[in-house]
Amino acid sequence: MKSAGWIMLTTAFFFIPVGIVYGFLTDFQEMVGFPALIVTGLMSIMVGGYILLHHKSVGDQPQDNEAGEISDEVYEYGFYSPWSWWPIVLATGAAIVFIGVAVGFWIMPFGAAIALVGLVGLVYEYDRGDHAH
Repeated sequence: MKSAGWIMLTTAFFFIPVGIVYGFLTDFQEMVGFPALIVTGLMSIMVGGYILLHHKSVGDQPQDNEAGEISDEVYEYGFYSPWSWWPIVLATGAAIVFIGVAVGFWIMPFGAAIALVGLVGLVYEYDRGDHAH
């Protein structure tokens, strides 16, 4: 975590000067690139500072050990249902919502309804049926 924090902080030394140079080259008339580069530098400072503060409160993690092995960081990542069809329903609803942005906003409620059904089905999959706990 410590190296990731420093990497994020050092990106600010690229984005902020490039944003200032970009602003001078465009006479500060182009108001998309200049603010975007400055804000990107500021956000990298924010993220890098958060990571370093988090490292200070948590301490060294297995990824900070240069002689560490992959097996040092063994934990359960989560439980995923290999037979579940609900992610496909959820992805179909999300795809229809995003198509609605390009084609027409009238399509978005239909996609939102399908995505809501998929989300409820995915969340409550283990509360009913054959796999209920």
